[in-house]
Amino acid sequence: MDQVKINKLLYRIIQGRLRIPRFDPVLYIYEPSTDIIEESYEVYNQTYEESYFRGLYIKKELKEILFENDLWSPLDDKEADKIKDQIDDLKVEAFQNFLNQKKLSGIKANIRYMERTYEKVKGKFVQLDHISCEGAAEFARSIWVISKTILDKDRKPQKNPQYSLYSLLSFYNSNLIPAQYLRAIARSDSFRPMWSLAKKGNNLFGDYSYSLTRDQSALCSFSAMYDNVYESPERPSEKVIKDDDCLDGWFIHENRKHESEKKKKQLESMIKNPKIANSQEVFLMAQDTDTAKNINDMNTSHAKNIVKSRNDHIERDGVVKTTDFADVKRDILMQSRQESVRHIKGR
Repeated sequence: MDQVKINKLLYRIIQGRLRIPRFDPVLYIYEPSTDIIEESYEVYNQTYEESYFRGLYIKKELKEILFENDLWSPLDDKEADKIKDQIDDLKVEAFQNFLNQKKLSGIKANIRYMERTYEKVKGKFVQLDHISCEGAAEFARSIWVISKTILDKDRKPQKNPQYSLYSLLSFYNSNLIPAQYLRAIARSDSFRPMWSLAKKGNNLFGDYSYSLTRDQSALCSFSAMYDNVYESPERPSEKVIKDDDCLDGWFIHENRKHESEKKKKQLESMIKNPKIANSQEVFLMAQDTDTAKNINDMNTSHAKNIVKSRNDHIERDGVVKTTDFADVKRDILMQSRQESVRHIKGR
């Protein structure tokens, strides 16, 4: 993202408005004030009631229609969660392979593919939202907000027959600022000095700082996020910080490490008996599926692979002796070899 685009978007965010092209005098779509947002939900409620009495579906009913017509199933949601976890794993992998540019490029391409797949799967559930009461109400609310936020440079309401409200709403939605652009602005040399002054009490967004727009609020949130990164004792390199995928991977990696340490402490508190604390295997009883998952998460990757291998063995052969498990056989063989080595050394 080049510096010109960063500056253009930054000052658009500061002004809290989007310029409408080819208008004379110049017109803008301003970000709505809290008063407008509050009142817009009255429009939402009124439209929802009218839509309901006209016989439009509510979203719960659409779920059944989607399911009956094979357009969506609960398995899609599980698949979406699985893809989200895979994206997180890829971002951790990107962070861990940051110095290997060739491998990193392949990981990033895979992340983009998985993100598109995720959006496609998640999109199944909302594909009929536009014919629901909720969809009609949200559309009416959005159109009403646009009608109240078309202003001139002096913030005076304006109307122009050249564009319909629908086309202006489409124009506004097509120019929403993506998160990656907001992140680039938040860490840019153009905004960081402004942010530093704002933290000292300077008025960052002019007379309207008491009521931040959506983009202003998001920009402040990302800036605070980068502050936390820079202040971290385990802060990553500057190049990692400037790479969204790698920095996300660092966040996920640090969070998982924290969760692992937390679960390890929980496990240690559950195993208070010193006779079993150093045992090779400890079996804990779970009261429900959530507790069982938490206990399983305490296992290392190696231990999870052993559990999976044993479960596969039992599923395949039914009743199995402990000594028939592949990992137990390996341990017995290893112990036998060690005994033989010690015996030879003793001789």
